[in-house]
Amino acid sequence: MGQPRANEVDQLASDQISVRELMRLETAQALQRLRAAGKPAMGTTALSTALPLAAQPSPARLVAIYGVGAKLMAEVRVDGQTLLFVRGRPEAVGPGRAHAMRLLGISGRCVEVSLRGRQESLCADPAGRP
Repeated sequence: MGQPRANEVDQLASDQISVRELMRLETAQALQRLRAAGKPAMGTTALSTALPLAAQPSPARLVAIYGVGAKLMAEVRVDGQTLLFVRGRPEAVGPGRAHAMRLLGISGRCVEVSLRGRQESLCADPAGRP
């Protein structure tokens, strides 16, 4: 099979953005219900205050990898914004497309990115922890 056409990739990106937005909405609603019930939400402690400076996590982190087969997308959180990358395109799609981070590749549960001349591998936590 050849490369997917640009309009197919854009449609896939649009569909997956909609799914991501719905997932975020459901998560926000669940957190509101927990807070209203007076239960602390899991993972609400500040990790940055508990770790020494050298052990701080990278400023960029992989949020998720979406898709099937060759049609993969990666969501990366960096510099206070969420970037969406499509396999085969170095620049982000959507609102973050002007960001300097570039996608080098997606493999397994990791993405390779470059930012400010530095190459970095960002991997999803297999246990589902952020």
